[in-house]
Amino acid sequence: MDKISLSFIWHMHQPYYKNLYTGEYLLPWVLLHGTKDYYDMPYLLNEFDEIRQNFNLVPSLLLQLVDYENLDVKDSYREIFSKPAKELTEPEKVFMLVNFFNANWDNMIRPFPRYYELLRKRGFYYSRNDIEKIKGYFTVDDFRDIQILFFLSWIDPVFYEMFDNLKLLKKKGAGFTEDDKRLLEDVQRSILKGIIPIHKEMAAKGKIELTTSP
Repeated sequence: MDKISLSFIWHMHQPYYKNLYTGEYLLPWVLLHGTKDYYDMPYLLNEFDEIRQNFNLVPSLLLQLVDYENLDVKDSYREIFSKPAKELTEPEKVFMLVNFFNANWDNMIRPFPRYYELLRKRGFYYSRNDIEKIKGYFTVDDFRDIQILFFLSWIDPVFYEMFDNLKLLKKKGAGFTEDDKRLLEDVQRSILKGIIPIHKEMAAKGKIELTTSP
């Protein structure tokens, strides 16, 4: 029987979201996909002795990953997350209700009952003209929970076996505190700092081959 040899190339890319004039990141996708996709894909290969994979890493992604390693970046999503919920401005609350549910409803939001409850409270579909009225239904505690649950939902479940803080936050589920944000940040920072090293490690083991392209 003839054999078919397949080679999968995982193309890891992001546009360059950083505004070079202001130093601000315009969109958070490097951070979000950084804690959801880029580490665990090579990591999972440790479970499969005979499988080799190819990863194409785009320079604009790598530059931004390095930027985010210490979470010390100008990023409106990060800044709103870090701000005490009781100090959020009205425009920031609107921004959160519009943007902090940008995750797959079934696979990422529904596993967190409180997050899904808040999504339903906002409405699955709504008119932008109604968002000001909808905002009035949310309490300070609601907004704090959204701050945390949005970023928590963007962390891949594989990491729950690695970080006790994630287990703690998942078990808590609701009624988060400002201190809980620091726990989540510590996990984000650890994951982001490990992305480039694990690719180097797996390449050295011969488990993956690396290419790059503009």
